[in-house]
Amino acid sequence: MFVALALVLFLVLPEPWDLIGGLVSLACGVVEITYWQRRMRRVKVETGIEHLIGSIGEVTAALAPVGQIRVLGELWQARANSELAPGTAVRVVAVDGLMLDVEPAGSAPG
Repeated sequence: MFVALALVLFLVLPEPWDLIGGLVSLACGVVEITYWQRRMRRVKVETGIEHLIGSIGEVTAALAPVGQIRVLGELWQARANSELAPGTAVRVVAVDGLMLDVEPAGSAPG
């Protein structure tokens, strides 16, 4: 954004303000890019099985004892110890291949 502003200032403003405004805009652009690069390096990407365990999802197809749940925006096959109706909130307790073991979200973790 600042680079485009610098270009416009170089073309529109009279001498020497075009050079001053353009260089200031370019400097702000460099500072902005540096800021976002440093900030994004600190963000840890959360993927994998470790991120699924403990997540809360919702039953979409009745678990009797196997069905489907939606967790973190994805549909997964799941199984539970008891029958759970669609719309029930569940917590992922384990992952076995592509099957998630779940329990009702209201129960104690573990």
